[in-house]
Amino acid sequence: MSENKKYSFTESYNKPMKEIIDPVHYDFTIEPFDYIHDNDMGFAEGNVVKYITRWKYKDGLKDLYKAKKYIEMLIEKEEQDGET
Repeated sequence: MSENKKYSFTESYNKPMKEIIDPVHYDFTIEPFDYIHDNDMGFAEGNVVKYITRWKYKDGLKDLYKAKKYIEMLIEKEEQDGET
């Protein structure tokens, strides 16, 4: 890896298996992992990004419901903590 190239989880994870598996739901201009990592997102926020990004290409409505659940959990946590 060159010194100026940003780390890519997807590239690192898929290197040994690139010929075997290349899922469409992980083929984006900006990889969800990189976006989540670069923006210091937490677990729930990261899952929202992941499910929203891939829903059309992987599990459809199931992924949208998962994203919705994580958003609801974030809202509940913020309300409990007294955040606005």
